[in-house]
Amino acid sequence: MRKSAFLLLLFGFLMQPIFAQKRNQKPVSFNKHYNEIFPHAPQFELSGWHFAPGATYMLARTLPKTETLATDSFTTTEGKYSPIGKPAFYAEVGRYKVMKYSGLIKYIDYGISYKGLLGRHKSTISQSLVETDSLMSETEVVSKFGYHFLEAYVNANHVWRISKYNFVQNSLGLNAGYAIIAKTENATIPLTTSNIPARYQFQLHYKLGFGIKMRGNWMIIPSVETPILTALPWDDGRSSMNFFTSRYRPLIFSLRFLLLRPADTMKCTPIKTREGTLMPSDMEKQGQMNQR
Repeated sequence: MRKSAFLLLLFGFLMQPIFAQKRNQKPVSFNKHYNEIFPHAPQFELSGWHFAPGATYMLARTLPKTETLATDSFTTTEGKYSPIGKPAFYAEVGRYKVMKYSGLIKYIDYGISYKGLLGRHKSTISQSLVETDSLMSETEVVSKFGYHFLEAYVNANHVWRISKYNFVQNSLGLNAGYAIIAKTENATIPLTTSNIPARYQFQLHYKLGFGIKMRGNWMIIPSVETPILTALPWDDGRSSMNFFTSRYRPLIFSLRFLLLRPADTMKCTPIKTREGTLMPSDMEKQGQMNQR
């Protein structure tokens, strides 16, 4: 008898943590939504606003390029070109839409943006004697450019969660824009064919971001973006831009703020009435009509 009572007490002691765990366990639906880092129904609306300040930089080669422009039996003329990128401002505002049933694309976003592209270009034209290799003359030209684009964009975003509040975002998108301001200085370089890009662009771009879910109803996504294909104007599919005698790659660094909108659950929870199952919004409209 004592042995049976002892076994019952031991069994109850061992099973107590399991029963306690079951009592404290959250519903399956809650756990599913808790594991989601992006807005989900019915707690949040699946669309909202986003905006992002940022900066751009025109990435160019670090070593100067040297080429022979002309030569004869007495002299040789060479050109030395050094591109230098400069930072500029960037800003965007738009909307996002969470894809409820897609595993590959978590959400899409679209909007308008301002993009500034600035840089300078140093060209050195030197002439030297072939026999002695001594310098005869040297001309230096410093060229500058400043393009300011207004653009429309759309992105398809894949989200890979890496921790409780963080995720990596990979995005492919399209941007189309026109340079409302396009300035160049000293675009003519002696003995050299100088190039100036068009004022319009249509590009395919890639964006890499790191998402941080903050306390409250918002998250931030620092990201870097660069074009991977320029369709218009066509330049053999190159994604960089040709200014003067060198190519520059635009880099866009942005800090996106994504605002989450809590859903009005009273408008989406059905209520049973004598007339049947109705939505609260329908009942509210019916009440307003009865008061008239």
